[in-house]
Amino acid sequence: MGRSGGGRAGRSPGELRSGPGRRPAGRRLGLRVRAWGWLVAALTAQALTAPAAATQQPRYETTPGSTPRRFDVDPGADQAFRALWAASSAAGAERVACIGGERRDGIGHISRVLALAPREADSLGIAASTSIDRCAPPEWFGTAHTHIALYDGLHPYPTFSGADRGVMMLWWRRWRVDGIFCVLYSPKDAHCETLGASGGLIAGPGTQTSY
Repeated sequence: MGRSGGGRAGRSPGELRSGPGRRPAGRRLGLRVRAWGWLVAALTAQALTAPAAATQQPRYETTPGSTPRRFDVDPGADQAFRALWAASSAAGAERVACIGGERRDGIGHISRVLALAPREADSLGIAASTSIDRCAPPEWFGTAHTHIALYDGLHPYPTFSGADRGVMMLWWRRWRVDGIFCVLYSPKDAHCETLGASGGLIAGPGTQTSY
């Protein structure tokens, strides 16, 4: 409940460039088309069901003072993140997990991680609807996913793509509670952000964390 120079200008974080060791251009185009396809489908489905859902979905209150200024990955969760990255690298595909914990003293503590089964995913990873439905509050406060692609064969995409942000917004619209979302972009580094009505942390050194 779906995975932020010269020569690099105008390219989105989720776009793979051609060159040695990269996917053929036709396959890259097909992947991007499918990515935007399921995102548009999810947005459409939500728009069609929104009137009924508004009276049925629970709302979990979040106070403005609980917005984190930085993020920590607690012991145990760090091992789960490393396992998620290893599985993603071995499969050559995105992997997604629910994340939970608590917000206290200006820190978003990530203490629980639940990897979602890839059998429910397409070639790009876990379906957006699965992560939104499964990673629900109060047990979970958002999602984490992997970015294993390298935009030039050397450097990772260290933040969310446009499609990622679309799924984050779907999660927030579904649950109406401030969420925390992370992208794992190396075997030990992550970029995390908050999204919600009480404001958010979306840039700066506080968004960077290690695991």
